[in-house]
This record gives sequence, C-alpha cells and structure tokens, in this order.
Amino acid sequence: MAAETFGPYRIEELLGRGGMGEVHRAYDTVHERVVALKRLSEPYGDDAAYRARFRRESQIVARLSEPHVIPIHAFGEIDGRLYLDMRVVEGVDLKDLMAGGPLPPRRAVGLLAQVASALDAAHADGLVHRDVKPSNILVAPGDFVYLVDFGIARSMGPEATSITLSGDVIGTLDYMAPERFGDRPVDGRVDVYALACVLFACLTGSRPFAQTEPAAQVRAHLQDQPPAASVVNPALPRAVDAVLWRGMAKNPDERFPTAGALMAAAEAALAAPAPPVPVVAPVTPPTAWLPPPQTGWAPPPPAPARTNRTPWLVAGAAVVVIAAVATVLLILRSGSGDDHNAALTTGPASSSASPTPTPSSSAAKTSTQATPGDQETQLLQHLPDVYRGNASCRADDGYRQPGTQAAVLCTQPNSQSPYFDAPSEAYFYSFADRAGQDAFFQQLVSTRGLQRDDGRGGCAPLKRTGIYGLYYRDESGPVPGEYVTCFVQAGAGQLWWVDTRTLTVGELSSASADTNEGLDKLYTWWNEMVLVTMK
Repeated sequence: MAAETFGPYRIEELLGRGGMGEVHRAYDTVHERVVALKRLSEPYGDDAAYRARFRRESQIVARLSEPHVIPIHAFGEIDGRLYLDMRVVEGVDLKDLMAGGPLPPRRAVGLLAQVASALDAAHADGLVHRDVKPSNILVAPGDFVYLVDFGIARSMGPEATSITLSGDVIGTLDYMAPERFGDRPVDGRVDVYALACVLFACLTGSRPFAQTEPAAQVRAHLQDQPPAASVVNPALPRAVDAVLWRGMAKNPDERFPTAGALMAAAEAALAAPAPPVPVVAPVTPPTAWLPPPQTGWAPPPPAPARTNRTPWLVAGAAVVVIAAVATVLLILRSGSGDDHNAALTTGPASSSASPTPTPSSSAAKTSTQATPGDQETQLLQHLPDVYRGNASCRADDGYRQPGTQAAVLCTQPNSQSPYFDAPSEAYFYSFADRAGQDAFFQQLVSTRGLQRDDGRGGCAPLKRTGIYGLYYRDESGPVPGEYVTCFVQAGAGQLWWVDTRTLTVGELSSASADTNEGLDKLYTWWNEMVLVTMK
C-alpha cells in the first residue's frame, strides 16, 4: 500500500492527536529530513480570516530563537489544510515522566525553569501560549526541555486575535487561568498561572484541582484555593506553598509578573536552609477543666440564651464558613481534556534521579523554624494555658505575614480531653496593635464578602456558608472585635479566632475534623481546653 503524501511530505506513523488536529512523523522530500508534521482539522481551514490569523501567529512563533521553543521549519496551507512542520524531539513528555509520582523537587524546578525561559521569550515577542501543560513539555536526554504546541497561541494587546474559531475555548481546563473563562483581556500571566499549576503537579503528583466535571473545574479555578503542596507532599518545605499560591492567584495582578520570577521564587524556597529548632523548657502542665463524664459522643448542646451564658460553651456566637474561606485564610498565611503531544517524542529521556514515592500522609506539614526573638518570646508567654510552656511550641517563620509580629507552632497540648481529640497542631500569630490584628481578619471578610451573624453557635460550614461572628468567653459577653470561624481545607478541619486581649490570632487544625461532626468536636475541645484559660 502506497504511503500517503501531503505536498512534499511522505506521511508516516501517527504520533499524537489533539483537539485541533493530528501530528505524524513525516519525511520532507525537499529537504530530506524527518519532521513532525501537524495538520489542523479541516474546519479550521474553511475560514479565510482564521487562515490569515494562523499564518500571522505562526510567523511569530517561527521567529522565536529561544532554545527551549520547539523549532518550526515551515507553516502554511496545502490543499486547503493548514499545517506546521516542526523538529522531531527525542525524549518523553512531562506527563509520562510524572506517571510514577511526584518528581524530585529540584529536578522539577530545573525542568520548568527552562519552560519559563521559553514563555518569557514568547511574551516579550507579544505572544501568549495559552496551553501550558505537562503533555506540551518535552524532556530530551540530559533533561533539556522543549515547550511545544504554540498552535493555539495568541498575540497580546488591543489588536490581539485568537487563532481559534469564533467562540471556541481552546486549552486544557486542568491548568487554565480564571480570566480565560470570561471576556477579560489575557496576557502572559495566564501562562504564569498554568506553569504554577504544572509545578504543583510535578511536586505533588496530583493536579491542584481534582475535579473531573468541566463545570466543577471551571468553578474551582474561579473560586477555590488550591491545597498546600506541603500538605499533599510533606517532604516539601512550606515556603513552596506561598510561591504556588501566588503563582495561582485568582487576580492576575497578584501573580508573579513573569514565568521566570515564579521559578526563581520556587528555587529560592527549596534552597532556604531550615533554621535550628529552639528549645523551650517544659513546665508542669496545668490541670484542665473537664466536663462531667458521659458515655459516647453527642453534639454539643445548643448555645444558651445570652442572658444565661456559661463560660466553657461559647454561648451566643460561634461562627461557620464555607471551605472557600480557606482561600483567603491560607493566602493570609503565605504571600477539558489533555491533548497529548508526545507526538514529537520518539524515545525515553535520560534521567539521573528517580521520582520520589507518593506521600502516604495527606495532612502532614513541614515547618520553617526560627530561633525565638523578643516578639516570639512574648507570643510564647501569651499562649493559652493549655499550650503555654509546652516543649512542642516553637517559633515558626514559615507563615509570617505582613502586619504580624511573630508566629508560633504547637503540636502538642499540655492536657488532653478524654472525650475529644486534641488538634494535631495550633498556630498563633501576634500583632503590634488592634488595627493590625483587625486588618488581618477584615481582609478575609472584605475579600470574600462574608456576612456577620452573631446569633448562631457551632461549626457547620457545609450547612451554613459565608458567615463569621462574635464569640463569647464569659458571662460578660464578647470583647468587641473578637471573632471566630471554622472550615475544612485540604482534608483538615480548622478553627480560627481573634483574641483582642493578647493581640493574638489563633488557629487549631485537625485532620480528623474534616466533617461537620468532626468540626463540632474540634469546636468543643476549643471551648473546654482553650477558652477557659483565656478569661
């Protein structure tokens, strides 16, 4: 059977197929070389305006001289069908490389730094890639990387034109920036967002948003905070979380300005040395107040009327909030198909490092510990009695935020309740004044549009959404400005509160409190073991 021909090309085996066309190995009989020939589907060639845009955008890509951009030999139209003639690359794509789990962090950053170089060169030439994903990143022997498939790229600026047919949304939902889903103008920061998503996948072995339904994926990119990478992969330093969160910020203005800046920050986060662990002398644990013995667990009783408040059960005002609240809280702590383009690969890439095993724990965190200074020492002295003087409490600079003076992490309380499990960890943040403390919390309220409701108690974020409110620690009622909220984030329940008497914001976190019942238990533990020591 005679081989198919396409102009001067002799078509050989199919290398890959995507939403816009197919890629074959082909032999260029004019230049006597083997190439990767991408032929776009026929509907794309039926529109004269589209053909003109394709030529213009392809010309921009072809003139890019950046070594990590797959070279384009030729482009045009043969027998009414648009095509791209590209170099064949020996290697594998990043999607296949990640099949065994997360990559070693330094290797992942080294590979994607090359992608960033290609993207920054394209952006400087006025071109946005728009489909950065693992299958478009080819790894050649020696870990040399090529970014491929600029075939859906578009130029930037007021006269920017898309090479897609009118109304098409082209790209991969797994890595698509929020502004791609509306009519907002796009620029190179959509590629920064996508590269941050790919970096998350390389470091953790999973996509930042695990939803499979297209509508759920779109909603996640528009609204949800990605989980902390250091929770998914405890081997990662927590400083990486802040880098990824900034790279995947919903607002383009809050992202890194360039792909190179993103990768430089990621490299710095991996290179930062871990400070020594401070030693805090233990003290005799205080005797904790406990409720009367009871059999089994039952939900806490409803909050009593405000005229008859009890000190241990926060009577009037506990607060609940949806998991979307975690977006801002964790930001405060820091800073659709997949078109397979192994089409341009022909063999395995060399590798000097094997992928790291997939972590078994989904809730562990690593910390950036610091020697206590004056502010940290003062914060350690202001901890609730259930944590004060505990050897597990140490200064932690990993999540220091603008406006905070110090951060302390505690992993063990001094006393345990026989009825409710203690949180796995508790963070405390100190502030210089009420204004800074209030701004820290009000940023959450204003950014997420949370509504204040002081009339309900308990934690049930899956039942009541978008709520925060006052809490009551004794019969005299709350101190103005003291609030509480709880939610589930990254498989762990969290409860945050504002303590204006010590200018502290606290957070309890428990991997077992990831349900309404679990959050109620965490909330009751807080009432019993924390509030009674804070009068």
